[in-house]
This record gives sequence, C-alpha cells and structure tokens, in this order.
Amino acid sequence: MTDLCFGAEAARYDAAYDAPGAPGQALRDRMETVLELVGDIPGEVLDAGVGPGRLLAALDRRGWRVSGADVSDEMLAIARSRLPEAAKRLVRGPIEALPFEAASFDLVVATGVLEYADDPQAALAEIARTVRPEGRAIVSLPNWWSCSALCRRHVLYPAARRLPVRGQNVPPPPRLIRVADFEHLLTAAGLPPTVVRRTSFRPRALRRLGFQSLAAQIVFASERRAA
Repeated sequence: MTDLCFGAEAARYDAAYDAPGAPGQALRDRMETVLELVGDIPGEVLDAGVGPGRLLAALDRRGWRVSGADVSDEMLAIARSRLPEAAKRLVRGPIEALPFEAASFDLVVATGVLEYADDPQAALAEIARTVRPEGRAIVSLPNWWSCSALCRRHVLYPAARRLPVRGQNVPPPPRLIRVADFEHLLTAAGLPPTVVRRTSFRPRALRRLGFQSLAAQIVFASERRAA
C-alpha cells in the first residue's frame, strides 16, 4: 500500500475526528460502529492502518492490548504520542505484508484502508493470517454509490484537481469495490462476514429514516474460519 497523501495530511486527518460537520461526523460514526461490534470482552487487537491511533486509544481504554501498523511515519508519530505505552507495538508496514507473526491477535481491525490497498485480496489474506483461530476481523469499505460518494467522485474531486488548494492534497479516486464483490473476497480469505452494518449517513437523519443505501461507509464483522 502506498502512503498517498496521508503522511502530509496526518495532522489534518487526526483533527477531522473532532471537527463539526459531515466529514467529522462520518469518521466518528464509523468508529462508533466498530466499537459496538467489538463488544465488551478485551483481548489482543491489531489495527492494520492505524492512522493517528484514535480507534486504538478507545480500545486501550476498554482494556485491550493494542498494536498497530501503518505506512505513514507521520501517522505513526501521532499514534505513538497518543499511546506512549504501546509505542513499540506501533510499527511501520503495509497491510499487504503485516510485520506480525501468524495467529497473533484475537481481533484485527482495518478501517479506511482497504480501499487504498495495492492488492485488497492480499491485504485480506494478511488480516486472516494474523487472526487467531476463532478470532475476529472488523473491516470497512466506502459505499461508492451513496449520494455523498458520487458527489465527491464526480464533482468535488475533479473541481479540486482543477483548482488546487494550498496545503490540501486531494487523493486520486481509489479503486471501487462493490459490496457483493467484497463479501466474496472476505469469504475467499477465510473471513466470511457475519454482520454487515451500514453507517456514516449524510445527513445523519437518514439513519433514523432507514435509507440504508445512502450510508457512506459499510462495516463488516467476520470470524476466522478454520482451515
């Protein structure tokens, strides 16, 4: 997986979690959904694509022993400052080649990262490799056909590339993976999904109205299938 713009934008991305408005709310909604699916029984967890360490900090407060990997040194620096006691377990490495032993974790999480993977199938295989037998994985995928995603892809990103803003890098459109295809990839990796949860609605009121197809993010919970 390549660093893309995330190293240069690490501080901005971290701050987005606290920002008002739709983008910040979408990040918070996704993390809240993941935490709901994680449950209350702690263990050892790996965040593959740890970013600024927001999710791991929440899991650390719940008693989990946390580890993480990321390709961005800038993201890792923020995560280590947020989790100083776990700093040695926050390491540089791509999701397609995680620098951890096989069957090391009760839970592996990957949110906001698989859509940028050079090889999503290899990334899922690595997640499966590092999960213990009967362990779990929780991963996310953007809903590329939601209203907000279509607007970004066909309006905002093309406009931003024509009119660049100083200090703000706009990533190229990442690969588009349909939900059904992604579920097949999960099953092929030995991680058949047991729960599929749509989240990060824009506007948020759509969640209460039940417009599931308009969710900006989809979170999948899987159990490690025995070989």
